[in-house]
Amino acid sequence: METIPIADCGKVGFFKKTHGVFGELVLEFEPQFEYSVENADRFFVELEGLLVPFFIMEDGFLFKTENSAILTFVGVDSEKYAKRMVGSSVFLFKNEIIEMPVETFETYLVNYLLIDETRGEIGIIEQVDNYSGNIVLTVHYKNKELLVPFNEDFLIETDRKKRTLKLKLPEGLIEESDEG
Repeated sequence: METIPIADCGKVGFFKKTHGVFGELVLEFEPQFEYSVENADRFFVELEGLLVPFFIMEDGFLFKTENSAILTFVGVDSEKYAKRMVGSSVFLFKNEIIEMPVETFETYLVNYLLIDETRGEIGIIEQVDNYSGNIVLTVHYKNKELLVPFNEDFLIETDRKKRTLKLKLPEGLIEESDEG
């Protein structure tokens, strides 16, 4: 069996942790590799000093945040198996890496539709502000400006194609009297 020369590859990220119990892994990557990561059908994972190819299952890629994704690989079907890969570096062939200019998080979500898990559509995100690491989304909801704190714990789903951001908004953020 031939090994993949590491000199032919570029590191795009690493496995931060497992996700669920069926072998899913959270890939943490730099924003400039987003396009390459999203369009890959296989990654090389560094295990014991060798690059081992792992193929993504159909529908086995889901963005989690702007710089992480949940991956499900063919043959990796248990949390125990996936845990062995946590902390491992992840590579693609250099010719498969298309570096995109880094888009700041402050502009990334502008014009996305904000959806609450229980209330449904809230409105279009008009502005994203970063107050010392605290991200705040500005949305108009029922003719009022609503400031929504963004926290990864609130995140349910980001759909880049539909340009939607689905969150589980905290109780009391939208006052009952505002619902009209």
